[in-house]
Amino acid sequence: MGETENQIHVEMPVKKEYARLLRLMVSGVASRMNFDLDSVDDLKIAVEEAYLMAMRGKVNSPLKASFHLMADRLQITFSGTTQLQASAEDQKENFGNFILDAVVDEMEISQPNTDFNIRMVKYL
Repeated sequence: MGETENQIHVEMPVKKEYARLLRLMVSGVASRMNFDLDSVDDLKIAVEEAYLMAMRGKVNSPLKASFHLMADRLQITFSGTTQLQASAEDQKENFGNFILDAVVDEMEISQPNTDFNIRMVKYL
């Protein structure tokens, strides 16, 4: 892919039936980037967990997902707005945080005010 960055942006309703669509997307993108099978599975787990976190956080539709394809990594971001402001305890103690931390190389969750943002990076 060289030094240029390719991006894919998707907006979708926050409904459980769309989680599978994200898993299929990340599987295709990661395979195209030559991630190994274990890494593809990790990414599928990561996007589904991030999506479920959005559902549990009552994110308003649409949820925005961005896939940034770089020469050495894939960065995935989720963003949206929630109905309620998340407490600091909710952000730190969420079981989903532990899952994401286990399957991606970098993970950042930011929920200031009523914003919902997750950034995940998986290196080749």
